[in-house]
Amino acid sequence: MLQETRRQSCNTVSHQSGGRVATKTFDSAVKGAEMLVAFDWYPGKNNDKGDRAYENGGEFRIMDSSGNTVFTLNNTNNAPLSYFAGGQAPVQTAITDPEAWYDIEVGFDLIANEVTVSLENQDLGIDEEYTSSLEGVAFDGSISTLRLVGMRTSGNNHTWTTYLDNVGIYSVPIADNTITKVDQLSYHRVYVNETTEDLSSIGLPETVTVTLADNSKQEVAVSEWAEVGAAWNPSEPGVYEFNGTLAETDGVQNDFERSAQLYVYNRLAPPENARQMEWLDRSVVAINSEDGIFISWRLLIDEYDQDVTFNVYRGGKKLNDEPLTVTNFVDPDGTPGTKYTVETLVDGKKKKKKKEKHKVRASSTDYLSIPMQKPEGGTTATGDYTYSVNDSGVGDLDGDGEYEVIVKWYPSNAIDSSQQGMTGPTIFDAYKLDGTLLWRINMGHNLTSGAHYNQFIVADFDGNGKSEFLIKTADATTSYGVTDGKFDSEKVMSVIGNAEDDGKWVNEAGHVYGGPEYISVFNGETGKVIDTIDYAFPLGDVASWGDTWHNRSDRFLSGVAYLDGEKPSALYGRGYYGRTTFVAMSLVEGKLVEEWTFDSDEEGRGGRLGYHSLSTGDVDNDGFDEVIAGSLTLDEDGSILYAMDGEMYREKGSHGDALHVGAFDPDREGLHVFGVHEDPAVASVELHDGATGETLQSYYAYVDAGRGVAANITSAPGYEFWGTGGHTPETGGGIYNVQTGLVDDSFRDAGLSVNFKTYWTGDLLHELLDDTRITKYNEKTGKSELVRQFDGVMSSNGTKATPTLSADILGDWREEVLLPTTDSSELRIHSTTIPTDYRMYTLMHDTVYRMGVAWQNSAYNQPPHLGFYLGEDIREQVLAGELETPDVTYTNDPDEKKGKGKKKGKK
Repeated sequence: MLQETRRQSCNTVSHQSGGRVATKTFDSAVKGAEMLVAFDWYPGKNNDKGDRAYENGGEFRIMDSSGNTVFTLNNTNNAPLSYFAGGQAPVQTAITDPEAWYDIEVGFDLIANEVTVSLENQDLGIDEEYTSSLEGVAFDGSISTLRLVGMRTSGNNHTWTTYLDNVGIYSVPIADNTITKVDQLSYHRVYVNETTEDLSSIGLPETVTVTLADNSKQEVAVSEWAEVGAAWNPSEPGVYEFNGTLAETDGVQNDFERSAQLYVYNRLAPPENARQMEWLDRSVVAINSEDGIFISWRLLIDEYDQDVTFNVYRGGKKLNDEPLTVTNFVDPDGTPGTKYTVETLVDGKKKKKKKEKHKVRASSTDYLSIPMQKPEGGTTATGDYTYSVNDSGVGDLDGDGEYEVIVKWYPSNAIDSSQQGMTGPTIFDAYKLDGTLLWRINMGHNLTSGAHYNQFIVADFDGNGKSEFLIKTADATTSYGVTDGKFDSEKVMSVIGNAEDDGKWVNEAGHVYGGPEYISVFNGETGKVIDTIDYAFPLGDVASWGDTWHNRSDRFLSGVAYLDGEKPSALYGRGYYGRTTFVAMSLVEGKLVEEWTFDSDEEGRGGRLGYHSLSTGDVDNDGFDEVIAGSLTLDEDGSILYAMDGEMYREKGSHGDALHVGAFDPDREGLHVFGVHEDPAVASVELHDGATGETLQSYYAYVDAGRGVAANITSAPGYEFWGTGGHTPETGGGIYNVQTGLVDDSFRDAGLSVNFKTYWTGDLLHELLDDTRITKYNEKTGKSELVRQFDGVMSSNGTKATPTLSADILGDWREEVLLPTTDSSELRIHSTTIPTDYRMYTLMHDTVYRMGVAWQNSAYNQPPHLGFYLGEDIREQVLAGELETPDVTYTNDPDEKKGKGKKKGKK
């Protein structure tokens, strides 16, 4: 018999995020062999904002005590009422009038494993009933929470008035010792060919933890494990599913015939393929500090495990008594203008390379300066505009082993994709570190200027030892040369498409509405175009991207990935709020070649899961890079590796603003993904395994979480992460360690910023970079402390307050911070003056990090992360020089030798 166990009116719910979510969580979850949720609902009218007729909606959700959304009623504007169980496909009802009262009953039968929903119009007496299976639905057999959720797309205000009344929950009672659920098991990891076909070799658990109806826990033996679906193959990588039959246990009833579910990930061992990489010179830096002149220089990856040491000379005087193994030195008697030389010793003998630069004069400042040639402003229909330095990228454009800097000039009337206005054109300059201008590219008026447009890539795509510059272009994009080191408007190097059509394809709102769209790759040294092809995903019907006002169609991303495991390929993406697309391209014998395309519309899934940035890396150890687009991960061939879809212990994902991918856990080999989510209905702060999507930690605040960071800030093993979730530890407001969970109750009270992280001081922990200052978390006080304030400079991208670039481009392995002066007359390269005892090769020789520097400029800038773990917990290993290093092949080695480190083995 069904007995009433809960009855609550709607006036006791808690509201989140401006009323977009309203939640009622019961003091204790309702459990039973059968459960019924009955209520009266007036779905109500959602606003349509004129021509956006089908965007807004509202949902009624039933959730279990594990946080699973078990059942959803969806009320989308101008669409029939629909429902779905778990993540199943929606089922449309015949109800098309939301402005009426309905008697609704949702019944769960755990014995039959199905859900039945009945809906009756109170005025008309029309009754409908539908039944769906619960097979495959994540459901722990309890009802814990009822939730009303407003659904809108970004940039679209939502008005929804709905009423809920006479809520009752009923259940058929069960004995306290009845198993209601088998607690979720973490993925079990093994490596290919380390097991046999005998299932006992896998190491499947002999017991599992179960939850009883009285909420107590108990260990229960598993009598047998059996494959579900694909048979176990120790030689075939992938995720295998197993079902465990629970053994009869005294004092425990298994009336619902619960069983254990386990996923086994048969993982490839880390690959040993050599990747192309740029050879770099010693990059000696000598800058002023409070303690004298601080000198630092670069160690290459092939030198890391070799007997390579150094001598430092001031003029002709050697300053060190014994050869240095580290790559920094402080000369307390040094003065600005003094010439310093760093001498390389191999096996104790002096070593010179043909192109290697050892000498430098000490700067009078604690930064290096690149003078900028600021473009002239102009006027559009929006008004006058001027230029300022914005994002930048680096690459060895001329093959001499030294990085050049490519600077993006931003017009003051640049717009967000959701805004309107005629912008000035975006301009790019390429500078050598001494300020020599190499070329300028004016993108023209057929390309709107703003954070979500003009994403660019600097990389050596053809393996000739010199980086190219790749970007989306349009008619009238023009590159120029220089005369005597100055921009020369008469020295036209290349014109893309039809110059006379400049501005032809932009409408009155400032958005591109038609015309040809291209991808072009330019010679990094000269600025001359190498090849241009049609862009794979032109605008077409703007509505196909999810709206009619260009907010979704004008969202672009770019990145670099080693898709073939050997050389870099370019990635370009369009759309992520709705339709999501990517194209991968390689440069082959001077021609751009499309490797593959991905379109969520064609695929039938994968849309609405992209972020304002992307990341790349080999998450599955097959030697080829994947594209981590946020809550969607594409394999190296453009197919979906997995999506955060609520299946297989992957929590549901959504679009998000901040994404971090790197080696965050020293005890969990591989890459890990941390992100925050915009959709209040999914986890606000979430960490998952990069290879499978298995959610490792998640915290719900039911807000639009706009910022988040993953960084190693404590001496405990593993990174910490935090984001703008709720204001309590339970809702994502704390500081969390990837292994142990909660570190501190509030990242806000600790004063932690949520922007960039960097290596600046002498230890193996991160500092935090935000706007024009660097701070560090003090473990003893639990507070953030100021390390460095940069004066006379400014950050970029408004409230995002990001650096022009943060990367290890000079000196030792610590990172530089590039910031323009407030008048954009110079770009300052700030480098640390703090000594370190750690000998490390340049971070730029880690391909995950190097690719991160390449995509850092894309949309909402994110900091690069390492593909290997660093932290104070492995201090002795680092001091002993025992980090594992991958193989690389230098494309511009002056000695024409292969740069080779140790084979990277499985941890």
